[in-house]
Amino acid sequence: MKTFYKKFCELEQWTALLLLAGITLLVFIAALTRTFGYPINWAQDAALVMFAWMCFLGGDIAVRTTGLIGVDMFVKMLPKSIQKTLDIAFKIIILVFLGALVVYGYQYAKGYSRRMITTLNISYAWVTSCVPTGAFLMFINTAVNLIDSIKRPASKWGENS
Repeated sequence: MKTFYKKFCELEQWTALLLLAGITLLVFIAALTRTFGYPINWAQDAALVMFAWMCFLGGDIAVRTTGLIGVDMFVKMLPKSIQKTLDIAFKIIILVFLGALVVYGYQYAKGYSRRMITTLNISYAWVTSCVPTGAFLMFINTAVNLIDSIKRPASKWGENS
């Protein structure tokens, strides 16, 4: 299972990287062709779809690698047992929020399945489905981080975190 998870994480990172490269290349080519009087009408819509997916995949990568920005100056002044308790409480709150994003994001994507992006001739659900998908991936990684936080003794809190 760990091998599958590791491969999935690598695939996710490569996908986010390719999306970023694709957006950059597409926007550059679209600007270049527009300069010469041959605009690519679908380029902006395609870049927006790729950007939405890249944001949620990147968010999951940040959650997994704990690369999110946090203001913990005051929390680090507290005893280690309180730091651990706060970390666990915050992760539970995050799980509730991500769970709501999965449920309501799915309903939203399902509701927009008939709406079309005319320049790309695809359903708008391709855009909106990045929300429940990304939230689900973040939910899994937050749950894994929560389990690690619960298992780590309070005396070891703050080390390598």
